[in-house]
Order: sequence, then C-alpha cells, then structure tokens
Amino acid sequence: MLIRTICSLLLFSTLATAQPIQRPVPTGVPGYAIEVFDSTVSGYYLATPFRFGVPNSVLPLVILDAQGYLLWYLPQNARNLINFKYHPKQEVYTFGKSTAGPLSFRNHVLDKNFQPLDSFTTVQGVQPDIHDFLPTSNQTYLVAGEKDSIMDLSAFVFSGIPGSPNTRAIGFVVQEFDEDHNLLFSWNSNDFIHPTESYTFFYGYNANNFDYCHGNTIEEDSDGHLLLSFRHLNAVYKIHRQTGAVLWKLGGKSSSFTFINDAGFSGQHDVRRLPNGNVALFDNANVSPPPRVSRAVEYALDTLTWTATKVWEYRYQPGFFSPAMGGHQTTETRLHLLSYGLIFRPIPSFVLVNDAGALLATGFFQDSVMSYRVHFQDLPLANLQRPEIQCSWQNGALTLTAPPGYDQYAWSTGESSASIEVTLPGVYQLWAGDANGMVGSAPFQVNDPATACAASPVLEPEVRQNQVITGYFDLLGRRLPGPPGEVFAGQWYVVQFADGHAEKQTH
Repeated sequence: MLIRTICSLLLFSTLATAQPIQRPVPTGVPGYAIEVFDSTVSGYYLATPFRFGVPNSVLPLVILDAQGYLLWYLPQNARNLINFKYHPKQEVYTFGKSTAGPLSFRNHVLDKNFQPLDSFTTVQGVQPDIHDFLPTSNQTYLVAGEKDSIMDLSAFVFSGIPGSPNTRAIGFVVQEFDEDHNLLFSWNSNDFIHPTESYTFFYGYNANNFDYCHGNTIEEDSDGHLLLSFRHLNAVYKIHRQTGAVLWKLGGKSSSFTFINDAGFSGQHDVRRLPNGNVALFDNANVSPPPRVSRAVEYALDTLTWTATKVWEYRYQPGFFSPAMGGHQTTETRLHLLSYGLIFRPIPSFVLVNDAGALLATGFFQDSVMSYRVHFQDLPLANLQRPEIQCSWQNGALTLTAPPGYDQYAWSTGESSASIEVTLPGVYQLWAGDANGMVGSAPFQVNDPATACAASPVLEPEVRQNQVITGYFDLLGRRLPGPPGEVFAGQWYVVQFADGHAEKQTH
C-alpha cells in the first residue's frame, strides 16, 4: 500500500504539470480544456457550465465523452442551471433551472432519451432552493426549499452581535412528492435545529436574513432516512423520514461522533452514503485553520462507539481552497470525480482520480466559467447515433458535410449550415440534432487540407507529440541511472517525458 501510494503521488506530481488540451465547442457552449491521462477509463462527464457574475439567458446541459469531447448538449432558456445528473435506478436525468428570479426555479426530469417527463417545485408557501433534487428508491421526489420564521433570539449573542427578538431565520426545507405531485412529507430546519448551532464568526449573523444552516444536499440513506448537509453548521444531520427527528449529527458544534484521525470538515457539499456503508463528501474547508485546503474525504461511521474514522481522502497538489460550491462523487468502480465549484484557472475545475490517488483527467473551464457540480457516470447511450462527417472536394475546396435528416446543425467553426469549407489545419467537430439535444460527431482531424479526405476522419485517442524521455524512476520516486535492465524484469517503474507527463511501465 505504501509503495502504491508513493507511486501515485509521483505520477500525480509529474502528470499535473502537463498542458491541458482545448476541445472544440459550438456557439453557445463555453470553452474548456481537458487533459486525459488514462485513455482506458470509460464514462461520461455531465455539467452545467455558466459564467459567474454575468446575467445569463441561454445555458447548456453538456455531456462530454471519456476523451473530453462534447458528445451532447441541450441549450436551455435559463438564468441559472444546476445539478445535471443521471439516476440509473430510475433511468432518468434531472437538472434544475430558473428562468427569471428565485421563485421561477424548477427541477426537471428527462427520460433516458432526453425527452421531458416532469418538473417539480415546492408548495405551501415554501420558496424553491436550487441546491439539490433527488428521485428516491420509492419513485418519489425530494425537493429542496426555504421558508423563513420570525424567532426571538434576544437571549443569544452571535459573534459579539446581540440577537434580535425579531430575527428572520431562513429554514432549509425538504418536501417529498409522489409521481402525481401529492405532498407526502415536509421538514423545516426551523422546527428542529436552533440557530445557535451556526458558525456565525465565519458565516455571519443578520437579523433581517439569518441563513443560519444553509442546506445544500439531500441524500437518501440506506435505511430510508435522510442525510442532509448544512454548510453553515459544518455538519451532516441524519433525519427520520417520517417524524423529522434528528437521529444523529456528524460534525458541527454538537457532533454525535468523535473524529478519530481527522480534524473534521467545514463548509462542506455533496454528502453521499456509499455502497460500502461509508459517508463521503466534499470538504471546502471554509472554517479550517490555515492553510485551508479543499479536499474529498470518506469516513467510516461507528454508531456503537460513535466514532468517525477517515478511510480515504484526496487533496490536489499543490493544495488550494475552493470557497463555495463543489462536489465529490464516488463511482461503483471507486473512481472519484471532484468538482471544485467557485475556482478558476490555473486551478482545475474538476479532476478524476482513482482510489490510489492517481490523476486520470483534469478539466478546466474558460475564465469566469464554472459548474456547481460535475458528475462522471455510465450512461445508456447505445442508441445515440453520432453523426459522421463526410469529407469531399467541391469547387476546389475541402468540404466537410453533415448527414441529412437533422433539424439543426452546429460546427465548431460557429457555422450552422449542413456543409462547411475548410482552409486551415485543426480539429473540427459537428453537432446535429433537434429539440431534445445536439449530438456531437467524432472529432475530425485536418493536418493538411490538401490531403485530409485521404485520411481517417476519426481522431484517435491523443498521442503526445513530445516523446523524449527525461528520466526513469523506481516506485519510491528515486531516479534510476538509465533504462531499467534485467534486474528490473517483471517490476514496475516510472518513465518521465519532456512534455511533463509520466507513464508507469514494466520491464
């Protein structure tokens, strides 16, 4: 285990210096770059990129293939777009969007062919909350909301500020609906959590708008009860599904658990119960002592001894702090997708790592663009036919042509015609589709416009251009004097190349 960890760290530190590769996009999809370090990994990235601090009118849902090319996108008339995810048990996609102010926010459901099925919002005077939406194992839907209450907090002092007798406390609400939109369950944090649990020295106290708990995750636990993440409490609460009673707390001022080998988390997002019984989350580390480093972390919880033991974590190197948003997803094969939320280049927007901590891919949205969460999933796309680009010479010009039969066309050049003329080398891509989304072709590589039609139009997985070897290392990170000889037969070692990437090889 020690050798594997050291090897992973070595690979990580060398691979992280590689330059990201820009991917082609159509008009309306923000640009991004991605570096893939292991082309054998399969899956798809789902994201909702938006430009931070800029009024939005049209935003896309996007799916990238494992090599980071834009496979599918669907423009949405939206000011805010969030949480695009596939739920394999229910065979549906979900996402949330608002078209005007906060009251317009709704959670949408698509079938596996991207056809609209339904949408949900809160009822009974509860304002919708954007942070989470969850189809459950019982074919119901858990919807996040907010509802304020006037509380007399005059008996308390919040970080030196006397509480007001008329404090407007913002409660986090969870409402559960059946498929016919009948309300089955409604829970309000104002009824079960006292505002003194909040870390006001960091998150603040405002008598007119006291967002004391700030819920951001709803998770159905393995026993049917609910796990809720409260960012301003630095805690995860387990809630009884029928009575709403608090069953236990992980973290915060009154934690039910003692952390054995960890200092705990703060400002967290995306708490999930894993198939192995552990609890995983993204620790933003807002209230951690400096230097604050955001990370993914997984705990084993023992409800007999009431202890929480850290069993896995990942910190990007060099470490950095993401102040808001973000997520940590663990796949069934123990890959980990970390999305870093409110962060910009040169820090990655998201990374994919394996259980040993080896970096598999890094993604970078263009400046000022982010996605609240990114997911990496297997998807039911067997029937999704990628359009094939046809190459020909017409009137003395290299012409790339889309197949007929689609309502819309979009090229990475910005053109929307069925055919385009190409005069420059580069990577070209086409998206064709209808109101249910635009499907991307395989990327088309043009090295020389004069000979492009004689070559295969499908761009193979990346082959790095600079294969000059700059060093050999053993798995402890020690430089070897030269290429491993027979003494290394059957053993693993690391080769470093001049372009900054590294590969693990065996003799």
